[in-house]
Amino acid sequence: MHSLYRYLQHAPRASILALIAIAAFPYNQWIRGVLDASYAASNFPVPYFVQQMSFSGARMKQWYAYMVEQGTMDRYITTQHIDFAFMLSVLLLHVSVLLLISRGFQAGSRGRKAMVVCALLSALAPLCDALENLVSYLMLADSTGFPEALAYIYSSFAVMKFAAFVLAYAAAIIGLLAALVLLLRRRGAAQLAGQQS
Repeated sequence: MHSLYRYLQHAPRASILALIAIAAFPYNQWIRGVLDASYAASNFPVPYFVQQMSFSGARMKQWYAYMVEQGTMDRYITTQHIDFAFMLSVLLLHVSVLLLISRGFQAGSRGRKAMVVCALLSALAPLCDALENLVSYLMLADSTGFPEALAYIYSSFAVMKFAAFVLAYAAAIIGLLAALVLLLRRRGAAQLAGQQS
C-alpha cells in the first residue's frame, strides 16, 4: 500500500487522469440509470438507502417476502449483479478526480499527499459496496431464514460505504477550492514579482 501511495504522488500524469475522469463520468451516469431502473423494476418496497441501513433482519425478510409475492425477486438479484458495474464506475471516477485535484498542489506538498490519501480512501466506497452485496447474496440464499447477524453486517458495510462517499465528495470540494486558492496566490505573487522587476 505504501508503494502505491508513493507511486500515486506523481503518476499517472494529469492528462491521463483527466481522460479517465472524462470517460468515467458518462459511464457512471449511464450505469447509475440502469441500476436505478432495475431497482425500481424489482418493486422493492422501500428506497435502497432505507433497506441498506435498516439493521433489521426481520424487516429485510418482510421486504424479500413482498418481492417473492410480486414475482420480482429475480429482477432484484439482477440488480445486485448490475451494482458491480456501478462500483467500477465509482472507483474510476472518484480515484481519478481526486488524484487529478492532487496535481493542483506542488509535488511533495502536504496538500498533494492529503489528496492522494483521500483518493485511496475513496476506494472504500466500492469495496464496502461489494462486501455489502456479497452479504446480501448470503441473505438471499435463505430469504426467510437467514441469521439476524447478517443484516447487521450488511448494514454496517452500507454505513461505511456511505461514509466513504461523503469523504470523497468533501475531499473533492475542499481540495479543489484549496488548489484554486493556491493557484491564485501563485499568479498574484508572479505578477507582483514581474512588476517589481
